[in-house]
Amino acid sequence: MISAGTLHVISTELTIGMFALSGVAFLLCLLKKGPDSREAVAHWALLGGIIATPIAIISGVNASPGDGIDNPILANKLLLSMASAGLAIGILLRRFMGGKVDSRHAGIGMTAVGLMLVTAGMGGEFSRGETLLLFVPKETVMIFPIWASVILILLGLVILGKSAVEHRS
Repeated sequence: MISAGTLHVISTELTIGMFALSGVAFLLCLLKKGPDSREAVAHWALLGGIIATPIAIISGVNASPGDGIDNPILANKLLLSMASAGLAIGILLRRFMGGKVDSRHAGIGMTAVGLMLVTAGMGGEFSRGETLLLFVPKETVMIFPIWASVILILLGLVILGKSAVEHRS
């Protein structure tokens, strides 16, 4: 049987590697340089990273000392990785629906990658006490109040409904 800590290391390396590869490919898309396969590499690597992300999150929560997410760094890691996964899913859905890869698309893809890399840096801070991210607040958990979360969920549902009505065929 494999321990949660070992599974977390494996899934985290897979997630970060796939997101980093995707980030380089999105940078090439933004610069309009490199091989024609850069768009496919960016999106397939992003998909691989998204598939590995839930395993990394769940195994990380199980491997953490204590009773789950009782540390501010862990809470921030969870929020940032979920935000990154949400942006990445949006990018893939947009591409799947036929959206073109322009500078905005590549920029949002690189933002998703950046958030995931910040999450990885915070993991190094939590586990080894080492990080390059000196500017990230360590003891503050950035959580929306309930009313703001409800407003964002309702806004998202309205946008989805409006889009579904406008794009019916």
